[in-house]
Amino acid sequence: MAKAVYVDTSRTATNGKKKRKPHVVFDSEKVFEVDKLTKLKDVTEVYIDTLFPEIYEEVLELLKRCVKVYLLKDISILKKLRMEHNMKKTDENDATLLSKIPRDRFRLLTIQEMEKKTRLRPLINRYELLSKRVKILKQWISGSEEKDDLKNSIKLMIKVMEKEKKKVAKEVIQTLSNDAVYREVCKLLGIKNSVELAILTIELPLHLSLNTLKAVVGLTPNRNKGRFNHSLHDHLSRLAINIYVNVKRWKDRWEAPEEFREIVDSLPREKAIYKLHSRILKMFRRAYFLAND
Repeated sequence: MAKAVYVDTSRTATNGKKKRKPHVVFDSEKVFEVDKLTKLKDVTEVYIDTLFPEIYEEVLELLKRCVKVYLLKDISILKKLRMEHNMKKTDENDATLLSKIPRDRFRLLTIQEMEKKTRLRPLINRYELLSKRVKILKQWISGSEEKDDLKNSIKLMIKVMEKEKKKVAKEVIQTLSNDAVYREVCKLLGIKNSVELAILTIELPLHLSLNTLKAVVGLTPNRNKGRFNHSLHDHLSRLAINIYVNVKRWKDRWEAPEEFREIVDSLPREKAIYKLHSRILKMFRRAYFLAND
């Protein structure tokens, strides 16, 4: 007989940079805590609310043990259930409420999917770190009054890092080159190769609704009060800026969607780039459903 558990996952359960917070588990009888999903014993099905990059390896190991892992498709369902049952938002309550959600509101994760995510995560971390360092050094040079010999040394460091960035970007793109969603969104956006697009393909929770996705990346009027994924927002912004610049520069030779051209031609730069953010998310959602169909 299948034994299922319901888990409110934590990104800091193991080796968290912030204060460590364990995963909270409900087994239909009691609530308890574990610092690793792999410590769950005698279970055949695990239902989780959120798939954080920090738990990719834990989920992959469970799948390799033939444990089925299901991910909640829409996190807003939990909020509705809390309101219906007049319950406060706590990890214990959310783990319990997961057991009340119909099975068709979850999707089964696969070994292939998690292997790809696990393989790409260190590369993405490396790419993001190099991008951050290059940005800081370029800002420092532009505002610095240091001597030319020091500036030249910094410029050489930037050149080395940029070369490493290109190498890592190429590896990310190659790893994802056969991914159905990535190929589809490249086609829709008229882009051949893009590391930002590749990272967004693997990291965006495309199973969520468009409105929820916008909240995830901070595309809401109040930026979700700062509670959004800043890393995904930065990748999306760089992709939007890249599309804007190329449409402006190459005009008819850039195979961008017609609606993108209209946005670029009719709006000031900042407003156009902001609008492109949401349009790009729509394209990702369309690519996701086309690929799955």
